[in-house]
Amino acid sequence: MSFTDAIKSVLVDNYFEFEGRASRSEFNYWWLFECLIGISFGIITTLLAINANNLIIELNLVSWLQRIQILLIVLFFVPRIAVTVRRLHDINKSFWWIFMVFPGFYLIIPFFIFIYWVMFKESDYGPNNYGHPVN
Repeated sequence: MSFTDAIKSVLVDNYFEFEGRASRSEFNYWWLFECLIGISFGIITTLLAINANNLIIELNLVSWLQRIQILLIVLFFVPRIAVTVRRLHDINKSFWWIFMVFPGFYLIIPFFIFIYWVMFKESDYGPNNYGHPVN
């Protein structure tokens, strides 16, 4: 699955889809997409805030960019959870595994261990409890 196919799959085809499976490429490209969006907004707003010659205009622009970023965070919340649940299904785990990260959310290391595991765990070949493989 290509980068654009993965983004289309998550945002258009499977926005509210919590059943079925998601391949490693779909999951990984989605997380890459979210990281790139976040980093881009962070760089732009930081550069605008640091180089503010006309303070009122540029800080107003920074404020609007931050609002857009918050809106994207809210809009991406459901597909982020959905693609993670489908990825868990692809490695033959139930959606309950996603709750493993919430108690440890204050400890960032368990979160990254979980994401790393889900990103790089081999798919179950052949049908499993959640359906047939995506590819």
